[in-house]
Amino acid sequence: MFFTKLHRRDIQMNNLLNNKLSIMKKIVLLLITGLLLYSCTPQENPDPNKTKPTVTTGQITGITTTTATCSDNNVTADGGAAVTARGVCWSTTQNPTTTNSKTSNGTGVGAYSSNLTGLSPKTTYYVRAYATNSKGTAYGEQKTFTTLAAIASLTTTAVTNITSYGADTGGNITNNGGSDITSRGVCWSTAANPTADLATHTQDGSGSGVFTSTLTGLASRTTYYIRAYAINAAGTAYGQQITLTTPASISLSKTSLTIAAEGGTNNSVTVTAYLAWTAEVTSSSGWLTLNTTSGDVASSQLSFDVQPNTTSQDRNATIRISCQDMHLDITITQLRAGGYIDDGNLL
Repeated sequence: MFFTKLHRRDIQMNNLLNNKLSIMKKIVLLLITGLLLYSCTPQENPDPNKTKPTVTTGQITGITTTTATCSDNNVTADGGAAVTARGVCWSTTQNPTTTNSKTSNGTGVGAYSSNLTGLSPKTTYYVRAYATNSKGTAYGEQKTFTTLAAIASLTTTAVTNITSYGADTGGNITNNGGSDITSRGVCWSTAANPTADLATHTQDGSGSGVFTSTLTGLASRTTYYIRAYAINAAGTAYGQQITLTTPASISLSKTSLTIAAEGGTNNSVTVTAYLAWTAEVTSSSGWLTLNTTSGDVASSQLSFDVQPNTTSQDRNATIRISCQDMHLDITITQLRAGGYIDDGNLL
């Protein structure tokens, strides 16, 4: 009985040992297989003779408000591997890379030029040439430049408060072009496309934004062309052209009047004016007397007296109203003694 138990334990120990040996054989087999597979896989053999390319940054030329040229860039060495991309990169911060704005200017070694586009006016940029091969991307030395300022962008304000001698207008500068606005205003002329160098212009401060202008010294019954202007380092910019026609400086309720022979006092005509006006009798033999010789802005009455006409002839007189750059005449007809006023109904 005792020997039977010992035999069974020996068998169990042998089975356990065999299982462990089997597991170890499998592990060893897996390791050998892995090593064989790794040894059969082609491995990259770094070439210590290959390096990144060598590239130099050229000169910045042809600078405008939104473009520039970087000429004479040069890939002087390919580093032992083909140059697959080259160009220039730029940014408003230093040390730009190909993750910033860039050009693509072919492949290989040698000189090339790059055109930079889409730039902002009056802005400083940093530029570096680049060249790429299998070892990576190399950069040339950094160059810097500043784009030119652009002329401003603005609009001309609609005209208001129009009189025979002036009006109100102005402008709105929405973009200064990257340079301070040193002068602004409006210019006008009786010819199209007026410019700021004409004597007929206003000067309404500096800076961007909305401004107002008052036009003075205009002539009545005249068409004017008007433009807002803004001056910065890049030059003079203009808003859209608008037109203005001034009204007559005066108007009369009547330009002719017929008076009966017996005459009378305080005969009147309504005068409407944008400026002060004056009146005078320009033709008469003294039978018509003005009670009013001048008037102010808006509507007022011109009053005059007429002596009786004792003659056998109709008689005429002329009253001239003068205002600003124009005048209007009123013709006064007084009927003869025993005459009549023709009302168009003689029956």
